[in-house]
Amino acid sequence: MATPSLHEYQRKRDFHRSREPAGAVPALQAGHLYVMHKHAARRLHFDLRIEQDGVLRSWALPRGAPLEIGEKRLAVEVENHPLEYGNFEGNIPKGEYGGGTVMLWDVGRWQADGRNDAEQLDFILTGAKLTGAWTLVRMRNWDVRGRGKQWLLIKRTDHPQHDLHPDDLSVASGRSMAEIAEPREAGAPASPPHANALPGARPAAPPAIQPPQLATPSERAPTGTAWLHEIKFDGYRIVAHIEHGKARLMTRNGHDWTARLRAQARQLESLPVEQAILDGELVALTADGASSFRELQEALSRKQTAHLSYQLFDLLYLDGHDLSALPLLERKQALAQLLEAAGNAPGAGGILRYSDHVRGQGPDFFEQACTLGLEGVISKRADAPYRSGRNKLWLKVKCTQHAKFVVGGFTPPAGARSGFGALLLGSLRHGRLEYAGRLGTGFSNRQLEQLHATLLRQEIAQSPFAPSPSLPALRGVHWVKPTLVVEVEYAERTRDGLLRHPSFLGTREDLDPEQIDSPGDNLEEAAPVSANRATRHAAKGGVEVAGIELTHPERILYPEQGVTKLALARYYESLHEWALPYLARRPLVLLRCPEGRQACFYQKHLGKGQASSVPRIAIQEKGAVRDYVYVRSLVDVVSLVQHGVLEFHAWGCRVEDIEHPDLLVFDLDPAPEVEWQEVLRTARELRDRLQHMGLTAFPRTTGGKGLHLVVPLRPHADWASVKAFARALSEQCARDEPLLLTTNMALSKRHGRIYLDYLRNTRGSTAIACYSARARPGAPVAVPLRWDELGPAVRSDHYTVETLPRRLGALRADPWEGFFAAAVPLDAATLKLAGVDEGGA
Repeated sequence: MATPSLHEYQRKRDFHRSREPAGAVPALQAGHLYVMHKHAARRLHFDLRIEQDGVLRSWALPRGAPLEIGEKRLAVEVENHPLEYGNFEGNIPKGEYGGGTVMLWDVGRWQADGRNDAEQLDFILTGAKLTGAWTLVRMRNWDVRGRGKQWLLIKRTDHPQHDLHPDDLSVASGRSMAEIAEPREAGAPASPPHANALPGARPAAPPAIQPPQLATPSERAPTGTAWLHEIKFDGYRIVAHIEHGKARLMTRNGHDWTARLRAQARQLESLPVEQAILDGELVALTADGASSFRELQEALSRKQTAHLSYQLFDLLYLDGHDLSALPLLERKQALAQLLEAAGNAPGAGGILRYSDHVRGQGPDFFEQACTLGLEGVISKRADAPYRSGRNKLWLKVKCTQHAKFVVGGFTPPAGARSGFGALLLGSLRHGRLEYAGRLGTGFSNRQLEQLHATLLRQEIAQSPFAPSPSLPALRGVHWVKPTLVVEVEYAERTRDGLLRHPSFLGTREDLDPEQIDSPGDNLEEAAPVSANRATRHAAKGGVEVAGIELTHPERILYPEQGVTKLALARYYESLHEWALPYLARRPLVLLRCPEGRQACFYQKHLGKGQASSVPRIAIQEKGAVRDYVYVRSLVDVVSLVQHGVLEFHAWGCRVEDIEHPDLLVFDLDPAPEVEWQEVLRTARELRDRLQHMGLTAFPRTTGGKGLHLVVPLRPHADWASVKAFARALSEQCARDEPLLLTTNMALSKRHGRIYLDYLRNTRGSTAIACYSARARPGAPVAVPLRWDELGPAVRSDHYTVETLPRRLGALRADPWEGFFAAAVPLDAATLKLAGVDEGGA
């Protein structure tokens, strides 16, 4: 496939004068970005841009997009734009090509929905303003180069519906065209905001303490353009005070953390202000841009905080003026201008970061946040002032339930575990500590030791809990002063109010116990309870999941995250309805790690005394008949977890028909130096080849570093034919791109290349099963995805045992919806297309 050119785009522009991105080369990726710019050049018009093959393919819309079914509008194809143009908003100098004001009017994603060729493009837009289906059809008029530039854009459906009268403000900054057009020379540095230029800013002395505004928990994100929506970060709330070149960083409960956050303080002191008060969240960002509370805790405990990011989302005071009465949108615009003047433009990296937002489309934004495994979103009224304390001008919507609890005791450790067995949690109500449950999962070995040392210093003789029939009468319980606050993620509450499936997230040094007795902080405590609990305590004091008693449930399988055997069993319990359709009734090869992921071994054949309740099937292999296990239900899965299984590797057939596979798997295994975008492009091109042969491929991350393309088949061809087909197609791809692709499994031949592993389709070979955990750092998972989800942000190990349930909870449908209906036989005609003679396979 030829690489699209940006030559025409670059030829028309002088990047010394224009702030437009130069886009040196097309990006090596194939995502699904959609952008609509409003552009006041010689004539006011809109520009539709959709991402294809690493560029933004662009059409000028003289009258905008059609919004009613059947309506047609002219669309004139213009030069390709670089992907970076998807973030551009501002002014192009007069006299330059396209000179005038450019607004980022809408942004979102697009997906093909029918034809996708040189003459017609059927697609669905999911933007902040426009959602629904459109078609672009090339008109029959040709330019001197033989290429038609004029198209018709036709509105096809209103499902999903969009607002027929969307607002006319920027989705990035909330500004109007007039506000964006305020004169500023191209290339000149931004000027800091002036408080006396902000109507509503009130002259006043800065407050010594600024109590933060707090969000009220909500079950759903609000709709309408009156609301702004930001990503909810998993960190510590910090209010920064700047006074004549000195910064002071204060936690939510008034503790001064300036000495702990010197790097962040120095960056704040470099801002071009005399006085300011800024509000934000201190976070530790992972490689994929998500925030990790555990990594934040580790950084603080090790006193290694220089890399932590301060995500800023509000500006409350500026140079002698109180801004709190201004609408939120105006405060955020002033904040963005201040950061840009200091070289921290929105979207830039570094320690100080602007927390961007989208306007409107709250439910869609929330769903996308959960799909990406984030904690949730914060929804804020765009026109509201800043009001300290908890109120409904700010709403927080979480993908999973989090709450904060006070520790009132701990149990002794069992087996090889150090420190303690479980924390006994409670909530303060009217001065009484009410029991809320036991917490034994989510601790690393280091956290077990550190918390144990802290708790020993707080030991007391009597229980601090109010009398309760739920409080366990356990031997050796240690009671402690109720001063330590911890944050917990959990599934729900039982009928007697106890936590179900709790997992430790971290301690909350920024909170005192008295601060979490308000209903606002632990609204989740009123969450629905479960009448049918698959997890319960066994009579002997152990733990049962799906009726299977787990021995040593506290054993840590992933020391980096503190994921225990119990947590892994509960992981499979939480998503077995998603996993079993792709896992059940297939012969399995198991990776067992009885003592944790750092000591594992593969096992094809379990002994008769191992997981004896799990069914077996006898399979002839190399002159002998051997038994393989397979699973039918959650009970079988948990039984194998009890016996130390971390990874499930499945044959490409079902136990009913061993000799005829019903899956075809292509494993794209990149060398370390291969860019992820190249893997994605290769996957899409292989998908297209398969589609031309009548086969449908579904993508799956492996939890490692590569991708699987899985093709459903009707059991028809034998193993030899399926392997021959996979080999022939893989070798065709490798011949077309020999510098990138190889089918040679020798490591010396794979440097700088993607290894196309077709050997997964050999009789007896396996591939990692959908939703199986992997025995790798971080507890990653093999995850089925939609094609439009593949992009730079979702790498192969993106989802983990801890984050995947959030994604699944946000999905409305199986990402592989239609998988089984797409199965077709691998017949002689299809084999011939790949150059395989069925008789000689």
